[in-house]
Amino acid sequence: MNRSRIVFLVLSAALVLPILAGTLLRASEEREAVQEDSLYKYLSVFSEVLGLVRQAYVDEPDMSGLMAGALDGTTDALDPFSIYVPADQVATYQDARAVGRRYSGIALLKERGVAYVLAVEKGSPASQAGVKVGDIVAKIDGRSTRLMPLWQIQEILARAPGTHVPMEMVRVGETVKASFDLKPFDPPPASLGEAKGAPLLRIPSFVRETPAQVREALAKGKDRVHGRLLIDLRGVASGEPESAYSTAELFATGDLGVLAGRSGPAQSFAASGPPVWNGKMVILVDRGTLGAAEIFATVLRQKAGAELVGERTFGHAGRQGSLDLSSGGRLLYTDAFYTGPDKKPLKEALKPDLLVDERARTYLEKDVPIDDLILDRAVRRLSGEAEPAKKAA
Repeated sequence: MNRSRIVFLVLSAALVLPILAGTLLRASEEREAVQEDSLYKYLSVFSEVLGLVRQAYVDEPDMSGLMAGALDGTTDALDPFSIYVPADQVATYQDARAVGRRYSGIALLKERGVAYVLAVEKGSPASQAGVKVGDIVAKIDGRSTRLMPLWQIQEILARAPGTHVPMEMVRVGETVKASFDLKPFDPPPASLGEAKGAPLLRIPSFVRETPAQVREALAKGKDRVHGRLLIDLRGVASGEPESAYSTAELFATGDLGVLAGRSGPAQSFAASGPPVWNGKMVILVDRGTLGAAEIFATVLRQKAGAELVGERTFGHAGRQGSLDLSSGGRLLYTDAFYTGPDKKPLKEALKPDLLVDERARTYLEKDVPIDDLILDRAVRRLSGEAEPAKKAA
């Protein structure tokens, strides 16, 4: 390259680079301005609606109630597990969270203004009272749940032992009443039994003791478990993700999943040794299968070839974070999701390999309870039997 060309390139760069830098800077500022305008646009709409309500509504509205309702609506639009707690209720709610469902055994959620039963633990006061998964809770403690925030419902279910809790529910279009007294109870441990001639491992919850319980159950029942196993996760909505991964180690090896946050993986999970059992597995799931149970099912499906039979699961295995607001209130929100070995966040319902719901019935099964139907299809799947053919009514 001759000297004249070098001089030309240097002068060109001196002229072009400042222009390019200015263009990029302006584009960056415009992008930020668009984002800010978008936020201000929504705030402007909210402010306008709030002002019009104050001026035009038939009665003078309670501003604190309006704001609480607006914040409840914001968190409800995120997911059923994100909650806003007012400043004067933070301490009380913290106590309620510490109790959780230890006195009631019932997991309630509220979505789009509707409170419903997500899960009922076996042997709990709610279970003994006849509360069922899927019940819509219209009233609790004599109060309508329509405008009652989730944190308030959870506080009622975490009151002192001996407190009487009446509930009015809607079940398949009919009003059902149930009531129970809050009291501590011990969830049953993981156990190995038999269902319709097939070995059935029941895991009611994923707690610290669960991996050891499952290991012991498999060791004691090794004569009954000959290369095939049913695992019942229906209605399992409580437990710790760490316990789910540890229990999955008994059936799988290698990388099991991660905890994925907004900025990337925050924690990883892997099996520390070879599995203690392997063979054909069929896992029973339903709408009440949530969180740790979904993690366990996903790991066994991807690592050990387990098949899922039943209804679609709930679809949420997230970690809950919290932020204290300047007002003194607290925001609880999902700040990360757990994954299976494929590293995909578990925030959508798991679709079973064999979907068993109301539409899956044959004419002869029209009166069979859905739980029995799921179990029957799972046993068939495990044994390799053909599915019953549907017949027109």
